[in-house]
Amino acid sequence: MKYVQRFIVPLLLAVALLVMGGLVLRTEGDVLNRMQELSLWLPTKYFFGLSTIYPGGVLTWAAAYLTQHFYHPALGMGLLLLAWAFVMWLTCRLFRLRGVWQGLSLLVPLCLMACLVQTGYWLYYMKLQGYAWVPTLGVLLSLLLALPHSRISNRWGRLAGMAVVGVVGYPLMGAWSFLALALSLISPLEDPLLSPHEKGRYTSLIRDRVVEGGFALLLVGLVPLVMVQQFYGQVQMKTAWFAAMPSFQYGKEDFAEYRYAYYAIGLSFVLCSLLPFVLERRNKSKLLVVLLLLGLAAFGVSKRWYRDTNFYKEVAMNNAIERLDWEEVLRISLSQEMGEPMAPTRVMVMMKNLALFRLGRAGDEMFRYPEGAEQQHAPWQVRMTQVGGKLLYYHYGKEGFCYRWCMEDGVEFGWSVDVLKYMTKCSLITHDWDVAKKYIDMLRRTTYHSPWAEKYAAYVRHPELMAQDEEMKPIIPMAQFPDRLDGDNTLVEMYLLKTFSSGFGADPGYQEMTLLCALIMKDIELFWPRFRQYLNMHQQEPGFRVPRYYQEAAYLYSMLEPQRPSALWPDLTNAQAAERIPFDSQVKQRYQNFMQFNAQCGSMSEEQKKVAFAPQYGDTFYYFYFLRRNQKTN
Repeated sequence: MKYVQRFIVPLLLAVALLVMGGLVLRTEGDVLNRMQELSLWLPTKYFFGLSTIYPGGVLTWAAAYLTQHFYHPALGMGLLLLAWAFVMWLTCRLFRLRGVWQGLSLLVPLCLMACLVQTGYWLYYMKLQGYAWVPTLGVLLSLLLALPHSRISNRWGRLAGMAVVGVVGYPLMGAWSFLALALSLISPLEDPLLSPHEKGRYTSLIRDRVVEGGFALLLVGLVPLVMVQQFYGQVQMKTAWFAAMPSFQYGKEDFAEYRYAYYAIGLSFVLCSLLPFVLERRNKSKLLVVLLLLGLAAFGVSKRWYRDTNFYKEVAMNNAIERLDWEEVLRISLSQEMGEPMAPTRVMVMMKNLALFRLGRAGDEMFRYPEGAEQQHAPWQVRMTQVGGKLLYYHYGKEGFCYRWCMEDGVEFGWSVDVLKYMTKCSLITHDWDVAKKYIDMLRRTTYHSPWAEKYAAYVRHPELMAQDEEMKPIIPMAQFPDRLDGDNTLVEMYLLKTFSSGFGADPGYQEMTLLCALIMKDIELFWPRFRQYLNMHQQEPGFRVPRYYQEAAYLYSMLEPQRPSALWPDLTNAQAAERIPFDSQVKQRYQNFMQFNAQCGSMSEEQKKVAFAPQYGDTFYYFYFLRRNQKTN
């Protein structure tokens, strides 16, 4: 039995940790990688000083350092598992957990896991640097501070230790120092497994704990008040008691349900303290109690785990675009292995269209992929400027807007690797060499992004190399057109559609983008001039063929107003002009079939027609034009 208690239980707990890590990596791998892109850590005195101007700055500085290792998700998760294992070991030491009771120590990592996997769209809105690591480090430091204090038996020594924890801990770890004080209070001074006759000081212990509890409350009330007044003048007093804690507030609305996992951490420590003391001598089934509690904790994690197929697809598509893996973007757009089929969000549709545009297949394949305008599943309205706007503006040559939103994000949510990279590339494309060099010098100091910085540093010295860069080569021509003093009102898609659909350009890529946007806008007056320009630019090319959806749009518009003078040949009607355009026979036939089927479904509502037409015609422009209406953009 001693062998079982000494080795089997720790082994099972280690296996449980590995399973937890595997589950997180399987589902959250792309999210972890994105976390480090949206964070920043620099090995400079200035960065450390900037971090420590707030209470708990040392904790967030260390958390940002560890977050960067999610550049390799498996490495980052491995470090997190080691930290969780250390938390369990310290929990067992602090509460003197032995044998089966050691299983209670797994409750805390399960709560920390819930803090991580509930993130969802807070990924883009969390202002706390190193958010993924902050709760783990906060718990770890609290245990380290409480453990030596729990071994002090002298009353005055314990009060002095609490004073040190409160006064020194607050600048280092912010509000997590309150957890250290709480752990000092609930940690047993006596071994809870000793027999009752060996404990004759219960009354004295309770009296001492009441005194210590009052002193702890005094520290919690006074230390933040004094510290903020004397040393942290830039901190608002109302936030002083929540320093280094995540804020789940968006605008004026607070989302308290995201704090449940943090409350559960405290409850877990209480259970670790009380259960062995209460149940050990009552011959209760220890194993059953431990398994029941772990089962409830696992159920709680599953309930808090953010599960939204579109969120994970958005993150995965973003990461694929960063790698310029356009085929992977399309594969993710079509994949269903992450959940039940559902309509995509607009940012997913736009990233899919960007991939097709880069591959030169948008005109033939755009409507073969899922269309829709599903709202992001978050308790607030998620803006495209946060989840993909900078990426889209950059790749479509709108460097001014990309830079603008990077600057706003940096000020509002803190500077990140992602922001610095986009500001670097935008500055290079606009030939702001000194500005680009400033950002490159910062990225050179990072642990994992210095090779990236060296690559772009060469472009500062030799700008001509940008014309050969796989990523920048198609962007540079699209960024050469005059800027306008205007705004997007955070409506990224609508701004791009209106800007391109009303533009003209001599560059083939830019010109095709104007045609695509006019097609998506379903604007006949904008479509025809751009279609004519497209024909003039390409019809002399050997083997030229008009892409399918440009054909379908041109044929549909010709048939809608057959007697109207043609925009291509004013001396002909649309019907006559349609005879000159080399439409594929399949384009004409599908239009006829579509209209015949529509006549057969005349009594159906539009919603019913959407379902009836989708299997045969969902991949046509005809379906998009007639049955995809009032589609919201953002």
